Amino acid sequence: MKQDEVAGLTRPLTAVRPELGEWRTPFFRNVRLVKIAAGLGLGLTLTTAAQAGPSPVISFGQYRSHQVNVDAGGQNIAGDKGNEPTLALNPLNPANIVVGWRKFDSPPTAVKHGGYAYSFDGGVSWGTGMLPALPLQTRTDPVLEVDALGNFYYQSLAVSDSTSVFKSGDGGVTWSEPVYQFKGDKNWLAIDKTGGPSDGHIYSTWRRPADSNPDPNYVPKYFIRSTDGGVSYQEPDAALPVANFGFGRLAIGAEGEVYLFGVDETILSVNALGIVRSGHYFLKSVDAKDPNVSPGFSAQKVDMGGHSMMFLSPSLQLPNPLGGDGDVQIAADQSAGPLRGNIYLLAHVTPYTWQTGDDPQDIHFVRSSDGGATWSAPVRVNDDPPAAHAYQWFPMLGVAANSRLDAVWYDTRNGSGSAPYRYSQLYYAYSWDGGVTWSKNQAVTPVFNTHLPYNIVNGEERQSDKMGDYTQLVSDPNGAHIAYTATYNGEQDVYYLNVFPDCNNNAKSDVLDIQNRVSGDTNLNHLPDSCESISIKGDLDGDHDVDQLDLNLVIAARNRPATGVDDPRDLDKNGVINALDVRKLTLLCTRSRCAV
Repeated sequence: MKQDEVAGLTRPLTAVRPELGEWRTPFFRNVRLVKIAAGLGLGLTLTTAAQAGPSPVISFGQYRSHQVNVDAGGQNIAGDKGNEPTLALNPLNPANIVVGWRKFDSPPTAVKHGGYAYSFDGGVSWGTGMLPALPLQTRTDPVLEVDALGNFYYQSLAVSDSTSVFKSGDGGVTWSEPVYQFKGDKNWLAIDKTGGPSDGHIYSTWRRPADSNPDPNYVPKYFIRSTDGGVSYQEPDAALPVANFGFGRLAIGAEGEVYLFGVDETILSVNALGIVRSGHYFLKSVDAKDPNVSPGFSAQKVDMGGHSMMFLSPSLQLPNPLGGDGDVQIAADQSAGPLRGNIYLLAHVTPYTWQTGDDPQDIHFVRSSDGGATWSAPVRVNDDPPAAHAYQWFPMLGVAANSRLDAVWYDTRNGSGSAPYRYSQLYYAYSWDGGVTWSKNQAVTPVFNTHLPYNIVNGEERQSDKMGDYTQLVSDPNGAHIAYTATYNGEQDVYYLNVFPDCNNNAKSDVLDIQNRVSGDTNLNHLPDSCESISIKGDLDGDHDVDQLDLNLVIAARNRPATGVDDPRDLDKNGVINALDVRKLTLLCTRSRCAV
């Protein structure tokens, strides 16, 4: 009899419900089907979510970070701790955002909870709660996703590495009891929202368990799927083609293909910085979307322009010495535009030829326009001087429905004092051409000390706990939504941040400025004309807009002869400024109704 771990409960499942056992088909020989009904009676405790008022805000320029882990009054909880945040946005209601994180007791104890928060006002205020749990049960590695119908899914690893999924159909306010997936670590989750036959399919990947599985006959496949909305999960016949695949993320292709990006955790070498892994790998399945076959994957090693590194420093002179530096990132363009089908990879890397004094860690990007068959040369996204000796870490990547790429990461370039590596802030860059070029990097948060809280060891400050191992970003047409951990209160707290292209610094997305005709985009490069040095037909006053002010100049000269062939007021070039020119200029207006 096989054993199952329901949210960390280690005992045969059939001892609880005899009719629930192993489910086999000709295609899936290591399939586990577990459906935990609400009335099963396993002693799970559900805490009531509380709706709060507006939460504390951290401002930086035009960007606002709203604290998520707050009390019932919407205020900071002194002495608590939260990290490893994840988020998802309701596709049916953009103002409905859900964030999950590792929630520690206040004051922190060894027990960690599956914290969650929901917002229905675009992240200004949050209601909070905790996932159902057994007494003293520890949860970690939270991952949130949402399907096309607005159902949220919360994946959580519980004690003994039992990973399960909870579901919410009311915007993240309440959650079902868990459905078991697998035993593993560093899990991730993706849901097909392509609108095709595989829409709603759920896919997960993970790395080898931290300890041995109690079932000696179970061979982990590091991939699992659900084709029935999360009721059951099925593993393929064969394991992934990269034996030590780990720290992987998933993306869904435009036609429902399943892509994975991760690292081979086999140790390649050890240097002064730490352990060098054996490379980055892209995995692809064209049949995982077919519920009638066992998924198969191809694997390809991808040159990211540097090593995947696990840092080990005796002096802990690192931004996150007790934790990771973030997961690799993957995104796929599902738009109807010319970049449809493109696949994008982002990772923090250490130069292949690193030597003491070199920049220890950069953010590199590659793209494929042929389904992953070939990849571009790596591009360094962070634009600080290579000799800055800065760490770029916790990378995040998203691609919007209008094909804009958003990249955000933690960055120590502005760290100061004797230990600049302790001080990070989030930086943002975006691309409108599939990552061929990137915008100038922009800081979007204040600097914060990633070593807080700390302990004194032998007279030296030492970080008392890691900042977690990752953060998350989700793009929409107007900008990027981010859940991140910072220490503005002297402790680890979770924040929601919305960033967006804003070349004119008016605290609104350039996308909305152009869409609402606040500014024109006559050359169709997604950049408001007011931010460019270009000549715009009809812009008579030189303010990069065609509006009522320009019309006034033509009306004032009506029925007069033009000053010459180059008179910009004579738009029809008939030698006379008249009502026809007014009419032509009206059609050129970049402002709605030719407003100023």
